[in-house]
Formats: sequence, structure tokens, C-alpha cells
Amino acid sequence: MKSFLPVVAASLFSLLSVVILVVSIRLPATSLWRGFNLVYVPVEVQEELVLQALEKVGVNEVITLSNQMVPLVSPYAPVQSIVSVEYSYLQQRKNYFFDRSKEIQLYYIPSKFMERGRTAVEAIRKLPGGESAGIEGRIVYPWIVPLVVALVSVVLVVISKARLFMMVAAFFPLLFTCCIPSYSSAGAVLLLLYGFYLCSFLWRRKDMAKAIRKSTMILLFGLTGVPIAFIGSWQEGLLFVLTMMASLCLCYILFWYSNAKSKGFVPVPIRGAQLVSVVSSVASFSLFIPAVAATILSMALFFFGYFPADTSINGLFLPAPARYTEAMSFDSVSFQDSGQQEYFGVELPSLVHYVDWVWDTLTYPYRSLHETQIIDLVSAGETVVMPSYLLNDKDIIQEEYTPIYSLDDSFIKSVLEGIREDGFQIERVLKTQNCFTSVVYRRMGDFLGGKSQGQVYTILSLLATILISLVAGIFIWRIQNEDEGF
Repeated sequence: MKSFLPVVAASLFSLLSVVILVVSIRLPATSLWRGFNLVYVPVEVQEELVLQALEKVGVNEVITLSNQMVPLVSPYAPVQSIVSVEYSYLQQRKNYFFDRSKEIQLYYIPSKFMERGRTAVEAIRKLPGGESAGIEGRIVYPWIVPLVVALVSVVLVVISKARLFMMVAAFFPLLFTCCIPSYSSAGAVLLLLYGFYLCSFLWRRKDMAKAIRKSTMILLFGLTGVPIAFIGSWQEGLLFVLTMMASLCLCYILFWYSNAKSKGFVPVPIRGAQLVSVVSSVASFSLFIPAVAATILSMALFFFGYFPADTSINGLFLPAPARYTEAMSFDSVSFQDSGQQEYFGVELPSLVHYVDWVWDTLTYPYRSLHETQIIDLVSAGETVVMPSYLLNDKDIIQEEYTPIYSLDDSFIKSVLEGIREDGFQIERVLKTQNCFTSVVYRRMGDFLGGKSQGQVYTILSLLATILISLVAGIFIWRIQNEDEGF
């Protein structure tokens, strides 16, 4: 009975892994803005009709031009002079709701309503003048990723001496790639598959497990995929580790089944696993398969971006963040760094301009009316003080200065906390981007959804896959030449 317990445990773990991977299916969504998608409609269509169409299908929390309000009013100076009405922050932020040509009006809807938004767009297109309406962003399955991994699996199965083992070992890596079709996960899977291919040389030989643990080449390909998977995200990394464990369990079940099928007589190759070298001419020839596959994926990434883009309107330039980041970075240092690249009166003011506008609004009552009008962005560390006069111990009037405002981390935090998460202000969209990024007009179809930081990580993953294969190939070639006496 005890001999069945490991098999039962391995079977249950394998089934559980299948469920977890299937439940964790993550189709990559493309969009210019994190957390929001743009519905674009010709300006001829009244905003009221667009909002009615969106509301009819259950799209709420729409951020549009009509619901923009003045975010803050100073209780001491509700009316303030400004340098230029035309280039003020409140005026310039209206550009967020139009494309560059000002012929298309934009509506920001939360990404969770994207599919409903598509339904609404179909209704909007039936309105007079709304034929060219559309929605930015879409979910497209990147077939190139699982296709390349599947081709590599087939090649390795065909050239393997233990084909059944290779088929079983490739099941979970291929399932993982189908459920998490990212380029970084594909790089990790390619290395893992080749690690299993090297194990096929030792399949069912004596002391197989010990030989695998001592094989530098097998460990190199089997384990280096783990950090590569974590490059994509920590969720992908954990699922990849689960995939490795599930593959080992499935291989163990196959090993147990093969022995049970032999009914006591288990044929074992004469040469033990420790006497068989995985560094063979066959391994050397097939070693470049992961490198070739990673190169194909790199070319697909370079030429097509992450995924196909929606180009239903050619030449449509929409507001978009200049850069993307996963970690939130709202502090005085990042504010200052971003502000150095900013200037007064930009077409699309950023969150830096909003903080600067709040600062000017709050500090206006404390500034001298004789000062030159401020047109430069405020600098981090700037303070506003209030003078006061006190009698000291010697009955002499002494002037003191009490800080009123200081543009530091706490001030920036308080400004951002004033942006409601359930509000309808454009500042909510800017805050969701997690950083003080400038905003530019980006043409639809140009690397839509290809976030710069994610692209860097993905390219690093694919380059690591290529380099590991090439370095290992050179290493095997040198060993073979030394064995032949060169």
C-alpha cells in the first residue's frame, strides 16, 4: 500500500496543477493607459448620446470632458490671477479629451468594462456621424508564443531516444505557455524543455537521479528558467515553479507505470546513468534549438510589438504616457526629475503640472502681489513661510518665520490622496500610471500595449535564453574537441 502513496500524491498534485494553470489563464490586454481604455468618437456625435450608449450596456465611471471640475479652490483666494488663460493647467487638460486633430472626442472607461465598451461602440457607430467610432485596446491571443514552443517540443520529441518520456515531460511546460502566453515565460520554457531533453539520455538508467543532480548541463538548463520566469512577474515565476514540479510528478508516474507494466522484470540499460555523457554530438547539434526559437520570438517582438494593434482609424494620435512602471514612484525626487523635462504651457499637462497647480493655488494668498508672475514649475523642497513678531525676554520685538507649506513627500502625498479613486477627474487616470510621467500624442498601431519597461524585461529574458544556449554550445564543442585530441 505504501508504494502507491507517492503515485497517488503525484497524480493528485498533477491534477491540481492542471486546474491552477487553467484557472490562471491570463490573456494579455493592450491599451495605452494602465487601467483605462479610450473610446474615440467623432466630435459631431453629441456627448450625451455617447454616454447614453455606454450607460445602456452597463459602462459606468466614464471620465469625459463634461464632468471635469475645478479640483481645488483656495478658501482665502477663490479668484486668482494667472499668466495666461489659454495655457493654464485647467485649460490645457481639456486636450486629454481630443485627439491631436481635435476632430475626435475621447472617453476614458475602466478596463474592466472594455468588452461592454465594444458593444456600446457598435451602437454608437449607428448614430449619425459615428461610423468611425471605436475603442482603443483589445485582447488578442499571441499565437506565435505557444506555436514556437510547440514546434520546439515536437522537434525534441522526434530526435529524442526516449520519446514517450519527452512527450510526458513537455506536457506541463506547453500547457503553461498556452495559459501564460508571454515572451518571458516562453524563454523559460524553452530552457526547461531542453533540460528535459538532456535527461532523456539517462532515462531509466541506473542511478538516473544521482546523475541528473551531478550534471552541470542539465541543472543549467533546468534551473536557469526560474529567474527568467520571475523577470516577467512574480506570478509567472511561481506558476513556472509549479510547472516544473508538476512535470517531475508526471515523469515519476510514467516511471512507476513502466515498471508496473513490466510485471516485475524491469529491463535496464547496461551502462548506468553516470557512465553516459549528455555532452554528445546529438546534444551539441540540438543545443541551438532554444536559441533559434528565442531569436524567432525576439524578431516577432521587434517587428510586431507585443500584439496586433487596432488601426481602424489611420493616423489617429491619442494621448498616452511617455513611459510605464509597475512600482509606484510618487515622491519629491521623482517629481523633481520629471519636472526638469517639463515646461510651462505643454499641450498635455502631466501630474507634475497638477501638483504645481495645487501648490500655486494653495500658496497664492501668501505670496506678494508685487512678485513677477510665476511661469516656471515649482521645485522640490521649496517652502512658503509666514512671518510673525514676538517679544523676547528683553522686550525686543523679534521676527520669526513659521513654515506654511513645503513641497516635500508629505505634500505630494496629500495632493495625490485628494484625487478620489471613484472620481471622474482626468487626474485619476494620471495617478493610476504610478509615476510622474509626461504625456505625449501616440499614433494608434505604434507598439500599442508595448510598455517600455515590460519590453526591456522581455528582451532580457529572450537574450538570456539565447546566450545560455550559445555559451553551452561553445562549452560542449570545446569538450568534444579535447576528447578527440585537438
